[in-house]
Amino acid sequence: MDDLDRLFRYLVDHLARTAPERLQKPFQVSELYQRLVPYRMHRAALGFDSIEDYELTVLRLLAGESGYASVDPPDAQAALAEEVRQVDPNPGAFREFAAATVLLNREAVRGVVDHESAYAPPAIRPRPEVVPPVTVEEPVHTPPAPPDDTTVRMPRIESRELVFEPVTTAPSCSHCGEPLPAGRRAVYCPFCGIQLEAAECRACGSVVEPGWHFCLDCGTAVHHRLGEG
Repeated sequence: MDDLDRLFRYLVDHLARTAPERLQKPFQVSELYQRLVPYRMHRAALGFDSIEDYELTVLRLLAGESGYASVDPPDAQAALAEEVRQVDPNPGAFREFAAATVLLNREAVRGVVDHESAYAPPAIRPRPEVVPPVTVEEPVHTPPAPPDDTTVRMPRIESRELVFEPVTTAPSCSHCGEPLPAGRRAVYCPFCGIQLEAAECRACGSVVEPGWHFCLDCGTAVHHRLGEG
């Protein structure tokens, strides 16, 4: 099993556990290396010694090697396949096609899922709990005492069930606390301009989380507010 086989098997296994719908639906190339299996979060599990080895394997996957994935438009995959055939290919060439879509080969996915299921430990079924029968005693009926002049009649209060409606809290900016517009995707805060979603480092392409001022992998300074940098 080479690096490409290991990457594909890890990707399928990871998606099967975290987002199984991605195994049958296309996703963008940028999602593959930014959100699904980014190098900085999965490099130990993938066993890559450097980001160049990781990027070269991603390039091979997107180029259609071993038939593991197809890229749309087809011209994008053809360009990546041509890059792989070069004597000294550019490992990060796939970043030029970040908006292209990737669809995993269903037969290859099924082969990985079936293989993992075959070697999974058997499920342990809990022993059924034995509940002893409950003996219900018949209540003894006692006739009410006849009313007299000393009987104090208390007013009957009917119980009412309290219903609590869920309170929906509108999302707010983690930096300035201002409420964000509902029903829309907020990439930047409209009040302070802080970046709310993870972005890609301009120098090395690693994911930069909101609020970070420097890239974790290369140390490049990051600008978060609109109009900066």
